This record gives sequence, C-alpha cells and structure tokens, in this order.
Amino acid sequence: MLNTFDGVSFRSTLLSGMSGVINGFSSRNQGDMTQRFGNRDRFTKALGFKKPAFFAEQIHGTFIGQTDTQSKDTISGVDGLVSREGPVAVVTADCVPVLLVDPVNGVCSAVHAGWKGSLENIVGRAVSSMVKAGARTAEIYGVIGPHIGACCYDVPEDRIALFGDCFGADEKMMYQFQETWHLDIGWVNYRQLIDAGVSAGHIDAPPTCTCCQHDTFFSFRKDTKETFGKMMAVIGFGTL
Repeated sequence: MLNTFDGVSFRSTLLSGMSGVINGFSSRNQGDMTQRFGNRDRFTKALGFKKPAFFAEQIHGTFIGQTDTQSKDTISGVDGLVSREGPVAVVTADCVPVLLVDPVNGVCSAVHAGWKGSLENIVGRAVSSMVKAGARTAEIYGVIGPHIGACCYDVPEDRIALFGDCFGADEKMMYQFQETWHLDIGWVNYRQLIDAGVSAGHIDAPPTCTCCQHDTFFSFRKDTKETFGKMMAVIGFGTL
C-alpha cells in the first residue's frame, strides 16, 4: 500500500519498513517533475536524500542503464536505471513507475513502463540488470506505483492483440466493456515481476488510477495542455 508521509507525497509501506531504503512518489500538489532543478530537488531533499537522483531519459523503449560515479544526471537512451551509487528516478503520468530494491546487497532500480515497455518486459530486464550488478532475485522487493487503471485505459483492438499474442488469454489483463477494450498495464508488470522470480510477498501493488484520482495525480489522458505535468518516482539508500 501507499501511505502519505508529509500530507502530499507517498511511500510504499512495504519498502518503507526496510532500514536504509528511501522511496517516494510525488503528487500533483508538488508540481511538475519534468525539470531537473526546482521541484525535483525539493522532493528528493524532503525524502531525505543527500545526493541528487539519476534520471532515465525515457524514450518509451526497453533499455536499462547502469549508473556509476561518472554518470550524468540524465542517462540517455534508457527507460530504467540500476544503481549502487545513488538514488534513481523516473517521471510518469499514466505510465507505470516501478521501483525495485535489494536491501541486502545494496542495489536499486527505477523503471518507466509504458505500454511498449510493458509489452517487451522492461521490468524483467531491470531484474536481470540488478542481478548483474550484484543483487539476488530472492532479495529483490518492488512497488508498482501510481498509474492509469484498466478502468480508464481503453485501447485499440490491435494493441490488445499484441498483448494476447504475448501473454495469452488473461481476463484480468484485458477485457471488453461496452464494446471497448481495456488493458491493465499494472497487472502486466506484476506478472512479469513474478515471472522474473520476484516473490509475490515482495511486491507492493496498491490499486491506483491516475485518471480517476486526477485531483491527486497528473494524468496524460485527463489533463489539459495547461494543467499537464509528471510525477516523480525515486528510490535509493540513505538514513532518514
């Protein structure tokens, strides 16, 4: 589940119980997180991070980057990051933010999973990259952050066919309502974490819908050009 810690932003209850692990999801009330300075820095400092976060460029692809001490603030060409060096972050507004951590071996990851990344198993790739960086799958925990729910995510039939070809018949993942197809991309990523070997008891998957909960979250589908922004999801290590 998600809980508020300052009245406006959120943390995973599962991850927040881990010593030395800091995680957070911003809300609409903290402003647009697409700019490097300002809102981003205020949010990371409020969470308790001593270092600025590394960000994925986010190109709606499937590549996972690794950070090191020489990395720039934004890693080009990737939609997810794995790190032992500092906090990592993505920004979203309807797409799925996934935060992963191995608190025993000190490896964390932040993933932006749009429908294309979800179709191509980007979270599974992140788990594999974490293992290459020294994590153990049995020690990995994750949270699926605020994203558009299937209730509001109506998609064309050809996209449903792509997911059907990949995952088979799954009425929780895709269903038809009043002649319109709906897709649950949060469930897609949950299934892929399980398939990657992450224990179900290690996954926090709170029910959210950025479109329905428009007063709390930004939504690409719900917002206008004037009101649109993105939220930040960040994870790393530190002392609260």
